Amino acid sequence: NPESEWILWNKILNDWSNCIKKKTIMDTCNDLIRNGVPFHFRPLVWQYLVKADISDVKEKYLNFMKIPSPCEKVIRRDISRTYPEHDFFREKDGLGQESLFNVIKAYSLYDREVGYCQGSAFIVGLLLMHMPEEDAFCVFVSIMHDYKMREIYKPNMFYLGLCMYQLECMVEELLPELHRHFQSEGFHTSMYSSTWFLTLFTTQLPLALVCRIMDIFLSEGMEIIFRIGIALLNTHQDELMTLAMEDMLKCNFLNMFRIYEV
Repeated sequence: NPESEWILWNKILNDWSNCIKKKTIMDTCNDLIRNGVPFHFRPLVWQYLVKADISDVKEKYLNFMKIPSPCEKVIRRDISRTYPEHDFFREKDGLGQESLFNVIKAYSLYDREVGYCQGSAFIVGLLLMHMPEEDAFCVFVSIMHDYKMREIYKPNMFYLGLCMYQLECMVEELLPELHRHFQSEGFHTSMYSSTWFLTLFTTQLPLALVCRIMDIFLSEGMEIIFRIGIALLNTHQDELMTLAMEDMLKCNFLNMFRIYEV
């Protein structure tokens, strides 16, 4: 029940350094994460899961605040397109948009090879809904480097292509009829799944569900993105089988995914 889960979370978080050494406790923690991390604990849980090196990265963040970035113009352009209906980001040049700009700009200086990629703004925005910008920057750095997201955002996008190829192989194996339909319509995996990997579903699914996905992503890694992708395709297979490519492109699955807004 919720009360006992809160007690368990309190115990685990108050003794995290010892708990992570005990398999039985971490198995319990993984079960709790799959049930959904309570909003109150989520900022701390996310920081613990990514093992964010707070002190060192925070110091760099403060320094980056004083340095201009060559990506500033394009970042400013995209800020208003990130969670435009969310109260925290709705106001032009408000606290939310400025925090978003600060974190993205700082990362573009921290990792000049990647610089700025549009999809990253939605992940940063999700973090900022749960924690101050300095902490969000630390968690984002860990996500980029320890969860291979920077590989997805690299200019050559080789790893993004690899992920989409792996997903296509899974669709071919697990959903052969749907795969044949996609093939016959010329509906390539990149047409629907690139956004899944670039934004971790933050632009495709309701916010409450996206938070649950991030809980598991930070605990288990990229595998959960493949699993959710296959689950969504499987759930909507009958409808997708009736659509021509033009219709699939037009809906971009968004109309289908609205059923998750519960």
